[in-house]
Amino acid sequence: MKTKTIIVIGILASFSLLAWHSSAYAATLFLAPPSSEIAIGEKLIIDLKIDSEGVSFNAAQAVLRFPKDTLEVVSLDKTDSAFSFWLEEPNFSNTDGVISFIGGTPYGVSGGSIQVLKIVFNAKGNGSGIVTLSDAAITASDGSGTNILSKTVDAAFAILAKKETPPVPVPAPTQEIIPEPIPIIRKPVPTGKLPIKPELKVPLYSDETKWSNLTSQFNVSWDLPLDVLGVSTALNKQPGFLPEKSEGLFDNKTFSALEDGIWYLHVRFQNNVGRGPAAHYRFAVDTQPPLGFEINVVEGETSDNPTPTLQFKTSDALSGLKEYQMRVGDGDPIKIAASDFKGTFQLPLQSPGKRQIVIKAVDWAENSVENTIELDILPIASPIITFVTQELFSEEEKGLTVKGSALPNVNVLLSIQSKKSAIIARGVAKSDEKGTWEFTFDQHLKNGSYVVTAQSQDNRGALSLVAASPEVQVKSKPIIHIGKFQLGTGGAAILLLLLLVTGFGGGVWFYKKRQEKLTIRVLFAESEVSKIFKLIMDDVEGLTKAHQTLTTADDDYALGRFRENIKKMESYLKRGIEKIKK
Repeated sequence: MKTKTIIVIGILASFSLLAWHSSAYAATLFLAPPSSEIAIGEKLIIDLKIDSEGVSFNAAQAVLRFPKDTLEVVSLDKTDSAFSFWLEEPNFSNTDGVISFIGGTPYGVSGGSIQVLKIVFNAKGNGSGIVTLSDAAITASDGSGTNILSKTVDAAFAILAKKETPPVPVPAPTQEIIPEPIPIIRKPVPTGKLPIKPELKVPLYSDETKWSNLTSQFNVSWDLPLDVLGVSTALNKQPGFLPEKSEGLFDNKTFSALEDGIWYLHVRFQNNVGRGPAAHYRFAVDTQPPLGFEINVVEGETSDNPTPTLQFKTSDALSGLKEYQMRVGDGDPIKIAASDFKGTFQLPLQSPGKRQIVIKAVDWAENSVENTIELDILPIASPIITFVTQELFSEEEKGLTVKGSALPNVNVLLSIQSKKSAIIARGVAKSDEKGTWEFTFDQHLKNGSYVVTAQSQDNRGALSLVAASPEVQVKSKPIIHIGKFQLGTGGAAILLLLLLVTGFGGGVWFYKKRQEKLTIRVLFAESEVSKIFKLIMDDVEGLTKAHQTLTTADDDYALGRFRENIKKMESYLKRGIEKIKK
């Protein structure tokens, strides 16, 4: 249970964050009525309200400014305010024309017309003006101080030297400026029977069977039959009232904002025969949220009970309580009809860990109040995995076995998970009186890495934290054994492929090397043959010169050289051919 000190600190934290969070919602801070007309010396009463658009809030602040030459504050009434404490009490200065406040509630509230403050002014001078809102914020009850304010609505007023009384007074609890109905001028068609009952259209309150949390000026319209010469209306709390006085001929009328409660609008047609039956339209207005409430946990807010029991209860004075809406952590909302609720609720099975529980009480007008607690579910003792199969082949039918210890007589929830955390198989083992357990999966596993997880669960459903085994490798059965070296079918195929690649690569390398040697030898032979041919050509030139001389000695010498070089060329060529062959 939260203390008041904690609540105050929490609200202070929320206010410290008002300027730092942008709104993702559309709450409105508005003044009602939006326009008024009074005489000098009369009281102008304006309500400051919040339309939270269905979002729960727990604090608000604002500065109101008013013309100090025409208005002066008489009192600030917080009797019906949704706020139960004030970080800054509502205060005013007639000298400066300023009203300010910072208020909060320990509970989150929501609605379409939540009351914050009632301001009573005295009209002290002629003129018109506007009461404005500034420096405003509305704090969501989300624990983060989120400002959900998106719009403010000011209030206009006119002060007359002498108040003008409308020709047909309309009973209304506020001092709003209500536009007069536009008269229709026509000649009615005579008839021999009474007029029909009007069919009323009310956009703001479209369903008269339901409660509403809206209060503002509203328009009512109807179709006029040709025989109708006059319309009578009345707005009160009498369900069967029959208005008698005709107000003229018109097909719609605007009415002042309604106070909380059940109201009835009565509309009646008149023709040349007389007054027909009246239409009675019901308005049910409730702008106040249900009463705040506390949440208690029977087992305590910290417990190993996985299904704790919550105690809470509240009421709504006007429209009545419709339902409770509960959210546990990030789970789906749980709805509990108020008519069936006895004050306690057992939570569904919860896993270990901390989670926030938000309970909202909603009345039939859709106003709400909420409270929050933090629940901590403690885990029971985790199981211990003492053995898991380390060598497992994908070709065998043998399953993965896991053994361990846990609390006596508990279920051990087991699973096999892949490296990507996908669950491949599940199983449940039962520990004996000593806490020993064992389980073998029959799931066929493919090659890869796996982890076995284990979690204890007792007869209450309470869970432990998850324990995990060492990594288990599943591989192909080996077909090659070389000492401690083993290769399965996949490894053997890879080895064969490597051998083939290596052999092919070696052949290519040998061929390239052989070609390189052959090229070198050819180049060498070419060089030698070139040299021999040069010697031969020299001999031919020498022999030609010797032939031109008169002596035969030179001829014999040149011819001898020529023969020697021919033999050398023959020898070189033979050796070169033999090298190329090798």
